[in-house]
Amino acid sequence: MLNTSLNYGRSHNEYLRIISSEGEAPEWSKIQRWNSKYNAASKWALSWKSIVRSSLGATAYPYCLYIRSLDLTNLSNLLEDSTFQMSAMDNFFAHEMAKFSSVDGTLRRRSMRGPQVRLNTTKILDLIGESITRYVSERADENQTTVTLENLSGDITSIALPTWVGRLSRLKSMTIWDGKSLNKNVATVISNKCPNFDEIRIFVCSDDTDHNPASFIKGLRQDSLHSLEVLSNCRVGPTFLTALTHHSGSLKSLRLQSLNVEAIKSLNILQSCTLLETLDLEDSQHTVDLEATENDVFLDIVEWLGRCEKLRELVLNRIVCAPAVLKQVCSRNNIRLRRLVVTGPALVSDTDFHRAISNQTDLEVLELRGGSDEVFRVRDDIDNLLASICQLTKLKGLTLMESFEYFSSNEIKRLAKSLPLLEKFHFSGYGIGDEILPCLSNLHNLRDVSIAAISNFTLGGLLAYVSTLRDSNQGLVLSVMSQNSDQDLAPLEQQLIREGMIAKVDGKFDFALLREVAESEFDSASD
Repeated sequence: MLNTSLNYGRSHNEYLRIISSEGEAPEWSKIQRWNSKYNAASKWALSWKSIVRSSLGATAYPYCLYIRSLDLTNLSNLLEDSTFQMSAMDNFFAHEMAKFSSVDGTLRRRSMRGPQVRLNTTKILDLIGESITRYVSERADENQTTVTLENLSGDITSIALPTWVGRLSRLKSMTIWDGKSLNKNVATVISNKCPNFDEIRIFVCSDDTDHNPASFIKGLRQDSLHSLEVLSNCRVGPTFLTALTHHSGSLKSLRLQSLNVEAIKSLNILQSCTLLETLDLEDSQHTVDLEATENDVFLDIVEWLGRCEKLRELVLNRIVCAPAVLKQVCSRNNIRLRRLVVTGPALVSDTDFHRAISNQTDLEVLELRGGSDEVFRVRDDIDNLLASICQLTKLKGLTLMESFEYFSSNEIKRLAKSLPLLEKFHFSGYGIGDEILPCLSNLHNLRDVSIAAISNFTLGGLLAYVSTLRDSNQGLVLSVMSQNSDQDLAPLEQQLIREGMIAKVDGKFDFALLREVAESEFDSASD
């Protein structure tokens, strides 16, 4: 009973798999598909209902006392799910659960599928979060124990947040939808009540000013924060970056996505944060070349990263000067990266960066994604980059996309022969065919290969490759995504390959023609 009540995340994942696999099970009737979605949604709802009812003392066991993570985002997804609303909502809010029901008063059009009312999800989450956090806190006080909850996640208001976190003495991490909910008041409560708190993840910072999240970061105990992420719409600026230096003696992981121009020009503020193990930065506009226009900032960043001797994971997305920074950082022997991700067209033209990569021999993951504006055309440039990558013999994951259209079978074979530990191999190129498959067969740990190159594979070649797979390739996903239309594989031929993959390694085969990919991209652009 307990395990069932705590598996709402698994139920949700099962539900998503059912939805995504509809096209792969044509033998299913509409009724069978509906029943499967209904059963999954019902289990998902039952898990949450058991937890919420336990906070009212209405269940045989106090399930909510056992959970370590309260993920209200998951509950929000349930409440907004159409299958739940049509088939499980009334039962979910029955009896004592009725106190949590709230609608926004707007009737849906009768022509629309689903219930005639709209749930007020924000109000429902607020009521349920209040009930659970209050109950676990009161029970802990009664039993003279500590609250089990360590993680809190959801779109939580700035009014509710300080009250809830004040009840969770073991709180370690939070995932907050909008950074505007974070302020100095919340930080003060955490500092006084939550000594283990060290991780914050923010989906968006929607305020035009970075004052609120900055006051939160600065208000926490000095050198207490280990990890911070802002995942999108990152409207933070110098004030926020300065606040981060309040934790320069503890910060190990920093991810800032969609940084604006002001933030990019202020990155040198972070120079004191030298204990970083993970750094992930993204430029939202891809317009600022710090080396050319803000050279003092550029030099400060190079010096800063060169002093981050514990840095193991470095991601620079759409940072114009990334290759110029990395050709110096990667050349330093005190920097031993294990994962390096660089995106943006500038990576094509910087040959010094290509050579510097070879010094990072501890790399296990390398992802290089250029752009449609710049591609590797010069033979010497291709050979230099290839020579560097082939020296990275510890690589387990390699992605070469979007600027590598002139990579041919010879380049792919050379990489496969030089990198025997590869588990993931994604690449673009042209003229790729059966000739590369024997080299892929020797990659005994390969579990994910995505071929975006224009290809000419045959049924016989692919079946022969499948026959060579080993137990160590268990679960392999083979994706041929740009097959030449003149070499199309008939549906029956594709099915033979899929069945072979399943029988051999319980794997999966995806297939698309070049024109289908192009049409899909055109449709997306039109939308």
